[in-house]
This record gives sequence, C-alpha cells and structure tokens, in this order.
Amino acid sequence: MKSINILGCEVSDLSNAEALARVKNYIEDAHQHYIVTPNPEIVLKAQKDKNLKLILNHADLALPDGFGLKIAGKILGQNPHNRITGADFTESIISLSEQERWPIFLLGGKDEKIAEQAAWHLRYKYKNAKIVGTASGGVIEFKQGRWWTSDEKLLQKINESRAKIIFVGFGCPKQEKWIFQNLDKLPNVKLAMTIGGTLDFFAGERKRAIYVLRKIGLEWLWRLIQEPKRFKRIWNATAIFLWTAIKWRARMTFKYRENVAAFIININNEVLLVKRKETKKDHWQIPQGGIDQGEDIEKALLREVKEETGTSDVEIIGMHPDYHVYDWPEWHQLNGGYKGQKQTIFYLKYNGNGSDIKVDQREIDDFTWIYIDDVVETGHNVRKDMLEMAVEGYREIMQSEKI
Repeated sequence: MKSINILGCEVSDLSNAEALARVKNYIEDAHQHYIVTPNPEIVLKAQKDKNLKLILNHADLALPDGFGLKIAGKILGQNPHNRITGADFTESIISLSEQERWPIFLLGGKDEKIAEQAAWHLRYKYKNAKIVGTASGGVIEFKQGRWWTSDEKLLQKINESRAKIIFVGFGCPKQEKWIFQNLDKLPNVKLAMTIGGTLDFFAGERKRAIYVLRKIGLEWLWRLIQEPKRFKRIWNATAIFLWTAIKWRARMTFKYRENVAAFIININNEVLLVKRKETKKDHWQIPQGGIDQGEDIEKALLREVKEETGTSDVEIIGMHPDYHVYDWPEWHQLNGGYKGQKQTIFYLKYNGNGSDIKVDQREIDDFTWIYIDDVVETGHNVRKDMLEMAVEGYREIMQSEKI
C-alpha cells in the first residue's frame, strides 16, 4: 500500500476511489478491519503515547485528515499526493453502503441526541442507507489497562444490530483505543472507523467550513472563528506541528540518536542475545535502547536491560571507550526522526541463574545465551560490526585485568 511517514506515523497515500475499493474488499473478506483518520493534532499526541502510535500504525488504512500532514510530508522530503478528510470519507462509505445494503451503526456524540439526529439526517440524505443503530457510548474511562464504556450493554446492542460497519466518534485517543480493545468482541462488524466530531456535522450541531477553505487548508481558521476556545488545540495542530516536522527533518539530516547497548555475559562466558519482533529474518542482537531526555546514561542502560530482559541481577563491569555510529536507511530515519544511532556499549556481568529472564513481548520474540566466540556469527547482518566491536572490547578489558 502506498504510504508516507509523518513523525513516526504511517499515513496512507491513496485516492478516494482507491480507499473505497479497499473498503469493499474489507467488507467482503473473512477478517475484521479498522480505519483511522490521523490529523496533525493526533500525530502530535502519538509522539507521547506509544500505545496510540501502535494502534495508528496497525490500522488497515490511516487517512490523512488534515492539510498540515501534506505540508509536513513535503518538509520531510516525501511527496504526498492525496488528502482524504474523515468527514468526506465517512459519507463516501455511507453512499457505497447505500448501494451495497451494508448495515451501519453510529457510536459517539456527547449524548444520545447527537447520534440519533445524525442518523435522521443521513437517512433523509441517503434514502436507502441502513442505519441500524445509534448510541453515545456514555462516559469513556481508562481502567485496568483498557478503555471502557459506562454502558455494559453497549457491545450487546451493537451485536444485536447486526451492523457490518461502525463509525466511532469519541475523539482521540479514546476512539482509537476503544476500537482496538473491542473490535474482536463485535464479530458481525467487518469495518470500524474513527470519525472524531463528524457526527456533530451530520447532526447539524456544527457547520463545516465552506469548500474553498477546506480545499486550501484553512479549515482550522473556520473552526477558530466558530470556537475561539479551541485556540490552544488549533495552535498545536498548525504552528507546533509544523515546527515539530521541521525539527524532525533537521534531526534526520544532522543528529544521531543516543543509544546504550548491553553486552551481558554470564559465568559460562555466554552472551545474552534477544530476537527482535516483526522482522522477516531472525534478528538477533544484544539488548539496547535510547536514552530519554535528561536521563543519566547508566540509569538508561539498567532501565533498558530491565525492560527488555526482565532482570536487574546485573552489574556494570566496563564500558567501551569508543562509540559505534551508523546511519539508518531512509525509512528508518523517517520513522525514528534521526540520521542514525550513536551507541555506547556497556559490559555487564549477569549473576542470576536464568529463571528471571522474561523478555518484553511487545518488542522481543525470544532470547538465547551464545558462547562469546559465536556471537558475531549469530547476530543479524546489520549488527555484526557492532557485535565485533563489542567482543573485541570485552576481550581487551579481560586482558587488562589479567595484567
């Protein structure tokens, strides 16, 4: 699928017709699918919310709902061709569903009145559309690691409607997280889509900007005139977002991300390797990760070791005197926002018996202990230079101790 990367978020670059063709395929195949509609404000939120970014990047389609994404794409050296707003694409799906007779459920709005009014207006405009149910969803809250609704019967109501499509308008990040947590509990639903405040437009509660303003990317100005209290949000979605894109581009060109790598060795002279998730080929490497802003480098090291391997039963015994510096490929630069990585290699002695090693299942598939002479050969191709440097450094430390 054609896509661009904006501040680490994958955004689909499809025409309206191409996106609609995919929707038809989604409804007809055996799987469930979801569509998100990231705008500049949502992409900024994803910078601080890893779970939101994961959900956005796992969507079947991520439609660019915001002119700022197109500008940011050009700043970042890409050339996006398309922009599809969530409100427009929602209507495109409803129009297609009118022909295909797909049942639709509307979920969202500050109260039941909004969704009901939206359904009434849509039924009037699309005479044969099957709007089979509406609900506000009540209060959405985060507890026990997931988003819940106050209405325990909501999922049952949606299932009883036999809807194939559900539009969810809770606002970000609630709508994205609600879909991610609950779609598999709605077996009849083939497609879920986030729609933000679109139900307000359909219900007549708010008016969209005139076409000319939408076309030239000034819809934000219309919203500001209508709702001055949105000034902070609009400022973030325009000035802050574009400035963030400019800084991202500058880092991609000049700056290396600070990284710590943990060469952990046990009493049997074996080194701990972990296997990265979601790679086509087995990707073995030593535990490593970035340094948070203002974080002490040794604290960052021990934090990364704990996060990736589950163990704290290690002690630092040395550090390589040189950095390992390398450039990322372009796609990685766009996703990570740096030119490459500058790694500090630390040597750690493992004092445990192996029972406390529990890898982070979000990023790592497995772990293994490899005899030090076989570490370079076992490591992934892109890691071999660093592993060779790490092994040589460790041997020099051991040699100096003997002397």
